Amino acid sequence: MTAGASTRRGDVAVTAAGAGLGVSVALTAPYLRGLGGPGVVSTAVGTTSAVIGTYLCLCVLVLASRLPWLEREIGHDRMLALHRRVGPAALVLVAIHVVLSSIGWAWATGQRILPGTWGLVRTGSWMMPATAAFVVMVGAGLLCVPALRRRMRYETWWVTHLYLYLAVALSFGHQLTLSPVFAGGTRARTWWILLYVLSTATLLLGRLVLPLSRSLRHDLRVERVVAEGPAACSIYLTGRHLDRLHAEGGQFFQWRFLTRDRWWQAHPYSLSAAPDGQHLRITVKDVGDHSAGLRGLQAGTRVLAEGPYGTFTAGRRRGSHVVGLVAGIGVTPVRALLEELPDGATADVVYAMADPATAPLLTELRDLATARGWALHEMPGPRKAGDLDPASLTARIPALADADVYVCGPEGFRRDALAALRAVGVPADRVHSETFAF
Repeated sequence: MTAGASTRRGDVAVTAAGAGLGVSVALTAPYLRGLGGPGVVSTAVGTTSAVIGTYLCLCVLVLASRLPWLEREIGHDRMLALHRRVGPAALVLVAIHVVLSSIGWAWATGQRILPGTWGLVRTGSWMMPATAAFVVMVGAGLLCVPALRRRMRYETWWVTHLYLYLAVALSFGHQLTLSPVFAGGTRARTWWILLYVLSTATLLLGRLVLPLSRSLRHDLRVERVVAEGPAACSIYLTGRHLDRLHAEGGQFFQWRFLTRDRWWQAHPYSLSAAPDGQHLRITVKDVGDHSAGLRGLQAGTRVLAEGPYGTFTAGRRRGSHVVGLVAGIGVTPVRALLEELPDGATADVVYAMADPATAPLLTELRDLATARGWALHEMPGPRKAGDLDPASLTARIPALADADVYVCGPEGFRRDALAALRAVGVPADRVHSETFAF
């Protein structure tokens, strides 16, 4: 499938989601036309905000399902951007609903806002779970603010997202029992239940059913663990018919190693070698409790894998000259996709590393560059101002502006590299950079 066809189908998926939102709002109209009395405007706006905000929450569930075909059609980078925009928008709209509906209720019943709201929470059908859901959503939303997210362990961030799913579920009861929009027998009620069923089924299919069935079918297991210096290791996995996974170098999976203390966590790691149909390999840096503990995995350990995900692959290039800008463990997907470049392709790789003696996969990159006649530009030591400026990059790679460029590394490195590429004039459709998790 061409990138253009995939983009067009992705546009269809986004358009369908927009049409679903239009139907949801339209089915709310009969209720809004019947409103009257004190607080009518506040109640109407609050109700509309609730419908739109909850619909967006369900869209987030679908995005979080990470169905491979959906990600293929929309594109991983586009799905990530949608997730990061739709989630906060949904939270803001739900918050508007809470505030305006509380005001409308107080005006309609002649009560003060806070006592009236508390009375509604205590006596309204399913209002206690709905209030708990709102508190969870606000707390989880605040923890996803980038400044806080960077300070969190991955495990904490992951569990936080599980609570968001719980919040969406807890809010369902009061929508059907308390909201006149979804009163029994209405088309709006049937539509709303259908949306919840479909989004929940999509989430379970993508995050539970498919990973379980694929992992059992392929019988994924750890074959061996190999140290890659003092702070990284490579994990080789084997199984049945791995060619049917259709994985490509540069893609990633969500890996769940079924040991006593790791079975409940899924972590994203990209392939560090091109799949050969017999083995998969990931290379992991010791950056936390989970990754550091992987050195002790025993041969034969079962593995559940969600994926493959991402479009950070050799097949996305438009020309024959490829440039890799990598730092630290960001070398892994670039190392894998370079292996899949066809004969005749040329490559320059700029590898920023703290110390060549401990740089992951450096020896493999050197061997690959020598064998294929490519250029490897090593940048050892602390990163300095100017290492990634346009003049420095074009001095190393004169043909940079006409190349397909793959960027992977820590966020600061990635940000500086992308800024330099824009300044050099590399077309946006030739720059490939992905973040490997929501």
